[in-house]
Amino acid sequence: MSENVDLENSAFWTELCGSHLAKSIGIEDHSEASLAKFDAWYLDFYPYLEKHIPGAEVDGKDVLEIGLGYGTISSIFMRNGARYTGLDIAPGPVEMSHNRSNILQVEANALQGSAKDIPFPDESFDFVVSIGCLHHTGDLPKALSEVYRVLRPGGS
Repeated sequence: MSENVDLENSAFWTELCGSHLAKSIGIEDHSEASLAKFDAWYLDFYPYLEKHIPGAEVDGKDVLEIGLGYGTISSIFMRNGARYTGLDIAPGPVEMSHNRSNILQVEANALQGSAKDIPFPDESFDFVVSIGCLHHTGDLPKALSEVYRVLRPGGS
C-alpha cells in the first residue's frame, strides 16, 4: 500500500503545488520575473511563513526541504547561503528547484525520493523543513521518524 501511495503522489504532484495559483495571477513561464511575482503573492498570502523559516542562521548550514512545490521556500534558503538539498516525491518540483538554483546561480541539490525513506545518512542536516507535505505520505509517523533520523543533534 505504501508504494501505491508514493506512485499516486508522484503522479499527482508532478504538476507543481501552486500551478493553479500561478495561472490565476498570470504566470505562464518559470522566468526569474515570473517566479518573483509568484513568491511575492505567496508570501503575502501566507505572511506567517517567513517568521517560521530560518533566515540568516542557515548560512553555511545543511538544510533539507521535503516537498518543494513552486520553490518559494527553496529560494529563501538558497539566498541565505544554506547548503540546500531538496527532496520531493515528484519530478516536477525537483526540476523547479534546479531552475531556481540556476536562476540564483547557486549550488543546490534536489532529488526525487520519499520522505518515508530519506536517502541520506543519520544526522546529515542542521535544519529540516517541510510545509504541507508529510501528511500526504500515507505514513506520517514513518515520515517524522525519518526527519528526526536525518536531523543532527541540536538541529531544528
